[in-house]
Amino acid sequence: MQKQEALHLQDKILEQSKELISREIKLCKTLRAMISRELEAIVLNGDMDELAGILEQKDGVISQLQLLADGWRDVLDESGTQSPDGFGIRLMQIYPDDTELPALIEESREIAASIIQAEDEAVSELEKHSAGLRSQMVSRVHAKNAAASYAKMGGGYFY
Repeated sequence: MQKQEALHLQDKILEQSKELISREIKLCKTLRAMISRELEAIVLNGDMDELAGILEQKDGVISQLQLLADGWRDVLDESGTQSPDGFGIRLMQIYPDDTELPALIEESREIAASIIQAEDEAVSELEKHSAGLRSQMVSRVHAKNAAASYAKMGGGYFY
């Protein structure tokens, strides 16, 4: 009976893991699309209101990913694993005959790497845009000060 329970637990862990990876992939694809929209808002549109809305939506997806992490903790506990490091590799070793698992793990890794790269690009573009805005504001302040000084001096010289 114990062997039967152990097999049932292993099957449960495999199914839970696949479900969590699939949900993670879906959320990460959504997040990746939002980062693309974020870049578009910054680079093409220069629309900070649109950017703020996208960032707010991203917070919701990130919160869902954090809840998903709680689900992973449950699976790790059930499997007797202390650390999530290398858990995907361990799953593939435990279930070598499962053909779906390696593809899911690889897709998850690829989308995670894509998110990191895209997020770095978005941050870089936002920093460039912010620097440009600061430069414009400084230029406007200088122009305003010059105009004020000019007005104090009585306006134009050539009336």
